[in-house]
Amino acid sequence: MKQWLKQPYHGYLRNRDLREETEITEVGPGTGGGEYLRRTWQPVALSEEVKDLPVLVKLLGEELVLFRTLKGTVGLVEKHCSHRGASLEFGVTTNDGIRCCYHGWHFAPDGTILETPNSPKNTNRTKFCHGAYPLHEFKGIIFTYMGPPDTVPDFPLLDTYDDYHDEDSQLVPYSLHYPCNWLQIAENTQDPVHSCFLHTSISGAQFDESWGVIPVLDWIKTPLGMMNVNVRRWKDNVWLRTTETILPNYNQAGAFWEQPNDEKAFQRVATTRFFRPIDDTHTQVMGWRFFNDSVDPDGKGDATEVGKDKMDAVGQLDDRDRESQQREPGDYEAIVSQGPVAIHERETWVDTDRGVGMMRKLVRDGIRAVRDGEPFTSLPAAVPGVVPTFTQDSVIKRPPLDGLDDDKVIQEYGKQYAQIVIESAKANPEDRRAYLQEQLDSLYIDKL
Repeated sequence: MKQWLKQPYHGYLRNRDLREETEITEVGPGTGGGEYLRRTWQPVALSEEVKDLPVLVKLLGEELVLFRTLKGTVGLVEKHCSHRGASLEFGVTTNDGIRCCYHGWHFAPDGTILETPNSPKNTNRTKFCHGAYPLHEFKGIIFTYMGPPDTVPDFPLLDTYDDYHDEDSQLVPYSLHYPCNWLQIAENTQDPVHSCFLHTSISGAQFDESWGVIPVLDWIKTPLGMMNVNVRRWKDNVWLRTTETILPNYNQAGAFWEQPNDEKAFQRVATTRFFRPIDDTHTQVMGWRFFNDSVDPDGKGDATEVGKDKMDAVGQLDDRDRESQQREPGDYEAIVSQGPVAIHERETWVDTDRGVGMMRKLVRDGIRAVRDGEPFTSLPAAVPGVVPTFTQDSVIKRPPLDGLDDDKVIQEYGKQYAQIVIESAKANPEDRRAYLQEQLDSLYIDKL
């Protein structure tokens, strides 16, 4: 239990017996969290990482080998050969699969044993398979499904992938390593007030000075999980921003360098990412950075600086010396410094932490639902076909009104905006922008 220290210089009396909340942080085979995460397609590696040599990967606590056949088919198989346990990372890729270096056993991408050349007449190989998982390669990222083999879902296609709502986008895949539990990285996305401090007043304006305005906040459930609604007054404008968690471990976020100076109705995402657990204490953050004139009109982003262990924004990975990290910390430093697995009993919450609590509850509920065989919110089980999503930025010109408390006005704008965003997903994709524009044009508050 958390212990309050009542007097100064009483650190000696601190309770040291604080434990991890393993129900929602463990990811290995057979754990509640691991079973929950295995119900969704997870990224394995960037396509560019898989060339002529097999790649050893660790995912959800399992050691696996990823390879590409000479014909271009990708496979993901258990690390240890079914014969004598040699690692298939030292195997040789063939037209049809991968061959173990030790005795030449030959495995297809689906785990079928094609040949046992050290015992060619042995028919036992037809009676069993090597462990393998299905894969889907999409826009430069290889995904796998590690859940029950009789319920492999369709690969989820988010509406933001094709960017039909805007000018053509360049989607650049990336992969960043974080030496900590996946949940504390994901929670950061539902804590928008940290941008006022970490990204603005503490480290300087890493994005834009408008991010330093403390927003009016709310968090609501969506058909896919949850989103935060953070609303800021910026001069005569009201900046309405949503950021979503797509359960169990997907996230979409808006423009990095957003400047709420001009009106807009339907600006979409700058990144779609997945907090893919390696094990309980290591995570691979993978996804795409979106480059277009809408999310980055001033061209501050740099697609050439995005990729394997690269990101074109400060403080997103361990790529600086310690002094630079201390003088200008970013998300990486704040998140990783919580420890390999953040101890929740150590925290002291305030009202702006409600989103973190809501996210933990949703994850906990999903874990227990899987355990008990009940329905749960997740992708792609939630919605078939192209999935409408809820991350976006809107800016409307609404000067402060005499006689009204502007904070309460801002709060009311946020409540109504949240409903508009949710309702907009029911419109046809080609009509969604027009619907939002119409609703925002009529959004006006003259009394409370």
